Amino acid sequence: METPRPAAPKPGPAVLTFILITAARNEEDLIEGTIRSVISQTVLPVRWIIVSDGSTDKTDEIVAGYARSHPWIGLIRMPEHRDRSFASKAHCFNRGYREMGQQPYEIIGNLDADITFEPDYFEFLLAKFSEDPRLGVAGTPFV
Repeated sequence: METPRPAAPKPGPAVLTFILITAARNEEDLIEGTIRSVISQTVLPVRWIIVSDGSTDKTDEIVAGYARSHPWIGLIRMPEHRDRSFASKAHCFNRGYREMGQQPYEIIGNLDADITFEPDYFEFLLAKFSEDPRLGVAGTPFV
């Protein structure tokens, strides 16, 4: 008697491609935790641009070190300035977005430079977008 073959696994939902943009100003104490959180994800971005908003600490050096060993991470440096404002953060985001050029993606993420998260963070959020095509914005905690 022949042993029955197991059924082929059912395909799961397609994983959406995504890019990340991070504005960072003087985040040397926290940016490495954010970078390590991203590079340990179960689903990685196709591109991540970190825009240094005129940092005067070691933020740029830390990012550049990781970018050398992870070619999907890029660093852009904006000119130094005194103020820290939402407008400045928006300018950084827009500069990072322009840097993406023709990079194809389905989801764009605006990631803060001072947070850490579990290795399945992006997988979880991408699943929410896959489950609900009308979903336009998501973050955690997911509601």
